[in-house]
Amino acid sequence: MSMRMSGGHGSVVAGGMSMSSAGHGGGVSILPTWLAVIWTLVFIAIFVVHARHLRETRGQRRLWHSGHVLMALGMTFMFAPASIDHLDIPHSFWQLAFAGGALVILAWMLTEAAERRAINALWIVMAIDLAAMVYMFSPNGYRAPLSWLLVAYFAAQTLLWATDRMRTIDHRALPGAISITPDGALGTATATAAAPLICYRDLRISMSAMTLGMAYMFAAMQLLM
Repeated sequence: MSMRMSGGHGSVVAGGMSMSSAGHGGGVSILPTWLAVIWTLVFIAIFVVHARHLRETRGQRRLWHSGHVLMALGMTFMFAPASIDHLDIPHSFWQLAFAGGALVILAWMLTEAAERRAINALWIVMAIDLAAMVYMFSPNGYRAPLSWLLVAYFAAQTLLWATDRMRTIDHRALPGAISITPDGALGTATATAAAPLICYRDLRISMSAMTLGMAYMFAAMQLLM
């Protein structure tokens, strides 16, 4: 899950799949070592920012930030060149971690629905993001339609975060505000507004950088196959 350079050629090893690009005079290097190092440092900074938020928040916001901390850590190892990544954590570990995170989010959403509470739409975004990380670390290769869909999805997120439009999505409940009544039937959530999750101004910068980096990685993986 790293990038390796040998001579004039770059070899990206991500999610168990090796991807190479030509270096000097041999084509365009989409993910050279210097850029991989920059992205690694960016995601370390993102990890630190969200770890601080995780420590300072409570309740739903703490769970929400924990997902971003996990994603930032995974992306740090995804971009880290082999020369500085000596842990060589297997891709299966990351897949298990992100799949587990997605299942925790879904289970929490079902619990909220059972309590007849409105669910913030950003929880669906988090579940999709974690599922995308499972795909990123897949050892079975990538499918162009899905990869480019994820590039567009994270590029759109980058635009929403950069323009601070994500705050308009915050507070909003999932469409229909569906809940589960005590007798197991579907009903309407009693809450009219979902609990807000975005609480720090610096999230606009850190989340813009995170989603841009994820879009770039998906594009690079697909182009370097």
